[in-house]
Amino acid sequence: MTSPSVHDVDAAYVDSHCHLYDTRGADLDEVIEAARAAGVTRMVNVGCDAATTAAAIDIAARYEGVHATAGLHPHDATDGVDTIAAFLDDPHVIAVGECGLDYYYDHSPRDVQRDVFAAQIQLAHQRGLPLVIHTRDAWSDTFDVLAAEGVPERTV
Repeated sequence: MTSPSVHDVDAAYVDSHCHLYDTRGADLDEVIEAARAAGVTRMVNVGCDAATTAAAIDIAARYEGVHATAGLHPHDATDGVDTIAAFLDDPHVIAVGECGLDYYYDHSPRDVQRDVFAAQIQLAHQRGLPLVIHTRDAWSDTFDVLAAEGVPERTV
């Protein structure tokens, strides 16, 4: 017996974490149409800094079933949470993140990463929004920050 392909299944799928602003040269309309043809009916386009958050919102405004998040990736923690906070007022934004800790690359100092992660958890609580976490080689500290700030009810 063979496994069913995505085309044999009568289901709708959600891509809960995509970066549609980075199609690597492919046409965005074609990328979204291919996803829809495969049964993906909703997409969460994840912001990682001010520029990608703005791009995610712009794309969400243009395409049905595409939503945006506003977040500051740990690589960009030194930019400060103020650079993305205003985007949370946009109606296309459905979550805070991509945020968290990344000790593999350490593009931002670890103490700054922890502070900015905590600030974004607070924003998720204040706004009643889900939290989208990125963590790499930082599990213990990730759980410590979540415990200190309180895990939002809806967290990915």
